[in-house]
Amino acid sequence: MRRSHIFEITTGIFVLVSTIFLLFFAFNKLAYMRKNYKDCYKIYGLFSSANGTEIGDSVKISGVDVGSITNVSLDKTAYVARIDMCINRDIELPIDSSATIASSSVMGGKFINISPGSDAKLMSNGDKLEHTQSEASMGGIMDKIIGMFSK
Repeated sequence: MRRSHIFEITTGIFVLVSTIFLLFFAFNKLAYMRKNYKDCYKIYGLFSSANGTEIGDSVKISGVDVGSITNVSLDKTAYVARIDMCINRDIELPIDSSATIASSSVMGGKFINISPGSDAKLMSNGDKLEHTQSEASMGGIMDKIIGMFSK
């Protein structure tokens, strides 16, 4: 066999194996997302910025996954970001709970951190989180630091 044929066969096998791995991981991700949306109730929050959040990102309480983000859109009446979340049915959130967008890694991954409130009334399907806070941007932090030293 000539050298060029061996190279072509090796390249073909590499491309085939890479494609199989890519499809495997894509199907696993889709199956994971569908599983999370199956048995949940949907809530939403309005945030001044949803920068970096994506569909499928985690919703956590004390670092434990309790749901996922199902949609990120613009609320056309208030012109703020609306983030829809799917929360596992076995998690009962008080109506006065709050949500914050937080970073999960230095690379920019985001998640919603929910701090449960203390109200006896619980959230149900379609309810709105009244207390939300977007993640502080680096520009905003730098402006505050510069403002402190310029006084």
